[in-house]
Amino acid sequence: MDAVTPPPAVPARVLRPFVPHGEPDTTAKLSGATLAAHGGLTLLPLASVWAATRVGGDTRLGATAAEAATGTLLASLPGRFLFVHPSYPQGRWLELEVGAFGAAFVVTPPIAALGTWGMGEVAFGDSEQRGRAYLGALGGATAGMLLGIAAHEALRHLAGSSERLATLRGYLAFCLIGTGATVGYQWSRTPTQRR
Repeated sequence: MDAVTPPPAVPARVLRPFVPHGEPDTTAKLSGATLAAHGGLTLLPLASVWAATRVGGDTRLGATAAEAATGTLLASLPGRFLFVHPSYPQGRWLELEVGAFGAAFVVTPPIAALGTWGMGEVAFGDSEQRGRAYLGALGGATAGMLLGIAAHEALRHLAGSSERLATLRGYLAFCLIGTGATVGYQWSRTPTQRR
């Protein structure tokens, strides 16, 4: 009888430990400088709304604020996925995060611009060149989104592991998208000449 040779020994596979990454600490306190940075950056959208009344031909603050609010509200719908941070950024979770961020990055500015443009056309009357006005809102929303993401991540870095004021950071970013769209719309629109 022939002896059966045993299969070759397979070396043991070293597995990486599955350790949570970036777990939030809900009880961590924020420093005074971090609170001041949060408060200071909340004034930026208000200044943007005021600036939008200065670049356009119409200086009505209420109508301009309504444009910014509409753009902000619509930006918050897909924009939530701009700030997805899974607790376990490994494997498939990381793919889902990147996919959600990419989709939100592409979809958020046109939706925010559409809201701002639509409210502006209702509040201020028709523009002579509607396409140009929409493109201005789209450019402003894109610039506001990039600024909002940068501001959100900078404030998140300052806050460290603290989960406090996370909602404020998100809505600050959405406000920057909405006010950016408003500034772009007001800057690029040409009012219809009324007789």
